[in-house]
Amino acid sequence: MPLPLHERIAATAAERAALIAAARRLIAAAVSADPPAADLRAATAALEQATASLAAHLPSPPLPRYLTTPNPESPNDFFPFDPMMGRFSPLAPPVLISWEDGKLIGRVRFDTPYEGPPGCVHGGVIAAVFDQMLAIPNVMLGTGGPTARLALRYRRPTPLRTDVVFEGWQESADGKRLHCRGRLLCGDVVTVEAEGTFVRISPERLLRMAEGG
Repeated sequence: MPLPLHERIAATAAERAALIAAARRLIAAAVSADPPAADLRAATAALEQATASLAAHLPSPPLPRYLTTPNPESPNDFFPFDPMMGRFSPLAPPVLISWEDGKLIGRVRFDTPYEGPPGCVHGGVIAAVFDQMLAIPNVMLGTGGPTARLALRYRRPTPLRTDVVFEGWQESADGKRLHCRGRLLCGDVVTVEAEGTFVRISPERLLRMAEGG
């Protein structure tokens, strides 16, 4: 009998982390380098070979994007493949999250692949992070559910290659409506403020949704 998914992921965690770190370096180089055509062709061939090696192991149905992990050490354990927070997603910076005194804290340094205005983080990337930063506090409080509305106020540009901190918390719960707020800090300066409304669903239904059911 095959091991449960969370055990299989744990058994290959070091190798997966090394692969994803290499993929992140590749993404950063691919959007920044200016090589000659021959080097581009060589890199493409190497990538095609690596892709074929991994494609031979694609499961059906696909792996779920969220894991149900017994006794998780942190919220990160639920989101290993998330495009913003997943430690096993090459798309993610990643944002490292922790649950501290009823508030979700996300620490990250954005690099060139996430650039919008010159030298600054793309506003759409920030919005994608906040979609999770405001949703996860509801999950941590046992009142999770999908996003109904997300609104951001961009007060200042958020610089690249600088340590920044996201904060998110549940402001209030009104029946099935959950109201959350958050902010993005660069040092002591608030660069973005966010608020969102989410629809409360039962933990059982949320689990089915997380598992693709």
